[in-house]
Amino acid sequence: MSGWSSETLLALAREHGTPLYVLDLDRVRAQVRLLEGFDVVRYAQKANPGSALLTALAADGLSVDAVSAGEVLRALRAGFPADRIELVSDVFDREALALIGQHGVRANLGSADLIEPYADCGASRTCTLRINPGFGAGHDRKVTTGGPASKHGIWHTELEATYRRARAAGLVVTGLHVHIGSGVELENLERTIEVMGEWLRQAPASVERVSAGGGLPMPYREGDAPFPVERYVDAWRSARDGWQRELERDITLEVEPGRFLVASAGILITQVHARKRTPDWDWVLVDAGFHTLARPMLYGAHHRITALGDCAGPEQPRVVAGPLCEASDVLTQDKNGTPTPQLLPDVCVGDALCIHDTGAYGMSMASNYNGFPLPAEVVIQNGAVHAVRPRQSLDAMLASDPFDTPPFA
Repeated sequence: MSGWSSETLLALAREHGTPLYVLDLDRVRAQVRLLEGFDVVRYAQKANPGSALLTALAADGLSVDAVSAGEVLRALRAGFPADRIELVSDVFDREALALIGQHGVRANLGSADLIEPYADCGASRTCTLRINPGFGAGHDRKVTTGGPASKHGIWHTELEATYRRARAAGLVVTGLHVHIGSGVELENLERTIEVMGEWLRQAPASVERVSAGGGLPMPYREGDAPFPVERYVDAWRSARDGWQRELERDITLEVEPGRFLVASAGILITQVHARKRTPDWDWVLVDAGFHTLARPMLYGAHHRITALGDCAGPEQPRVVAGPLCEASDVLTQDKNGTPTPQLLPDVCVGDALCIHDTGAYGMSMASNYNGFPLPAEVVIQNGAVHAVRPRQSLDAMLASDPFDTPPFA
């Protein structure tokens, strides 16, 4: 959130309460421009499905992928036309198939058993196949989406049989897609280019689209080298140009970023509610926990934390943790769940902290666990602040409880 002062962020926290998510749409657009070498930028909305964000990306001409009926409806409501939405999944439920048939949304099939249900739902006769290349990578095992331990995609040696099965069902395969994980280093991303070339040479001539997937890494830690996005784009474009010459047909090149577009555009503001010491740690307890930001608990993910305003005293190693009745509710922990202090000044009760790079998989994973309301959200666009979601009230949270008045009482 470069360019935004502590005073401004503190004013937002006072106005909207904490925890508070802030997303800079201008920063998102700057990230989109880095990928304009691709023919199609298809936003993976699971990273952040906020309505203001989706509306802005739809107006800018991006495409979007969805992984459920709910995400298809979000995309349609935000203004994405059906031909710029692709439903990507290894499993389709009844709601998803109904929406495919109703709106003509194209499907990206991650399991061969989806072929017949997709063909029978009255949708477009074209489809994309997601391929498991036999290898995967990512910043954590839990986000590795390729290889024999991954459920995602059609195993690469079964492609020919899958083409035959699609033809028998009356479908035309027009696209191939590969996505091996999240937070993948460049050498593994480039490895997918090699296997995509092999698949294209064996694919039906109807294949006219290639998706590079997503998974581009984000430098969450100070000192981390930025991802060489220009080299990545050039590598895919060069390969695509070679395939077009070799196969003598045009090929549309897509990329499906989620986190890369939004992570660095977001912050989470949280307030200090208690301080305490144990023999091992100096604890700072705040009103954001893994119900607000799940990535540290799920993956041991690092998010830089800084104090807002003037806080006295030198910086010392301090552990930041949340309000939940869970030992794992620690916002500064490693992949083994061990607290990993960050340097912070001697903050006091009532001070505010800024948790950086939370634009992806922050609000999208937030929950009402332990009975806590969902946080508020604001977006910043062209220097103006817009409130897009108030902090959930307790009444609103309880209104959705189906057991409010049990029928057996």
